[in-house]
Amino acid sequence: MKFSWKMILLTTILLTLSLSIGGYSVVSLSFEDRLSSQMDIAQEEMRLFSTMLRAITSADQEIKSTTELKQLMQELTKTGGALSSYEFSLWDEEKQLIFQTANMHSDAVYAPQKLYASQSWISENEYIVTTLSLEICSLHCFVQRENDVSMLYLQTQENLSRYQYIMLAILAIAVAMTTLFTLVLTRPLSKISRTAKRLSSGYYDRRVNVRAKDEFGQVAKDFNDMADVLEQKIAELAEALRRQKDFTASFAHELKTPLTSVIGYADTLRSRELSAQKRFEAADYIVSEGKRLEAMSFALLDLFALERQKPDFKLCSMKRLSLEVEKSCAFMLKQKQITLRLNVEDRSLFVMPELLHNLLYNLIDNARKASDEGSNILLSGEMRPNGYLLCVTDEGRGMSQEVFPRLTEPFYMVNKSRARADGGAGLGLALCERIAALHGTQLRFESVVGRGTRVSICLGGEA
Repeated sequence: MKFSWKMILLTTILLTLSLSIGGYSVVSLSFEDRLSSQMDIAQEEMRLFSTMLRAITSADQEIKSTTELKQLMQELTKTGGALSSYEFSLWDEEKQLIFQTANMHSDAVYAPQKLYASQSWISENEYIVTTLSLEICSLHCFVQRENDVSMLYLQTQENLSRYQYIMLAILAIAVAMTTLFTLVLTRPLSKISRTAKRLSSGYYDRRVNVRAKDEFGQVAKDFNDMADVLEQKIAELAEALRRQKDFTASFAHELKTPLTSVIGYADTLRSRELSAQKRFEAADYIVSEGKRLEAMSFALLDLFALERQKPDFKLCSMKRLSLEVEKSCAFMLKQKQITLRLNVEDRSLFVMPELLHNLLYNLIDNARKASDEGSNILLSGEMRPNGYLLCVTDEGRGMSQEVFPRLTEPFYMVNKSRARADGGAGLGLALCERIAALHGTQLRFESVVGRGTRVSICLGGEA
């Protein structure tokens, strides 16, 4: 059962119980008050009647027995008698009936055990029976009178019947209003439910449009925030899946090309007679492609190792680190007559020296591949307000900004033919990005086509 219908059912039950109990209580209390008032009236009438009865019978002092008293009562109640308009009964001390008027009901000989000095009660036929003890002509008697309250009972029953109809009308209106308010108040929950179903069907851009400022509005806001995070995570997973597919495809392609060449040249060496010069060229090509495969394997191992790398920061001088990088790059730069210039401000930072050395080496190697012979590469470092800025700037071919988002993807190369000719596999910048992430920063690219490229990272952790 839906929450809204549970609320409507619960409200209906509570209203029914409240109206029933409340209405019955009000009618019952009103009936008891009116009945009590009628009993007070009956007792007052009994006192007035007893006073009148004593006054009328005070002259007949010769009456000495109940029989004579009965005869006297018959005389007084006959047509035209002093008590002809009254209904009553007389009882003796032994609680035996002496006299009863004709207008008293046939069942009005009420239980004699209820005859007391002064007593009122309700008989089964809805009469107030009042008893009073008094002296009549020197005889001790009990007088009983009755007051008809059947109309009071009838009116009470009619009031209860009217109240039932009124209660049903009020209950119908209340249930209708409750249903309306409940559906309005729970509308945000319905919207959230519908949106959740749409999200589960793959429509991750769906959101709940609720403007309420109450708890339901807060739930809707939290749901939208959750949906935003979910959409972002799914987009990240989709992007990760795309990169994984691209990585697998690129890796297979990068393996296929050199392996095809190696197999082709090896088969040529095995199946044909070649001159010494041809054999040397074939073997040299096999060796060069093997070295490229080896370099790619080592780079992949480094890339996977970085994912499990635990940060081990050490205090390191940036000046000394740049000199070590310069020494490592000297041989490969000399082959293209490229000059590496250093402009590094000496600061001591908490870094991972081996990884940072590898990052700078790869950035300089990429700059070398993009530069012409005889050009310059600048490695600079300076302290900025937000950290220590390391930059590698070349005077090479440059690239457009459209390729920036993909530069750090494994196996991505701007110019694949030139990169392969230089022995590259498209893993250098991916390694650099992982190393930068371990240092809490990222690579920043600036480039102008035909004028060169600048790659920078900003390090914190100054000693």
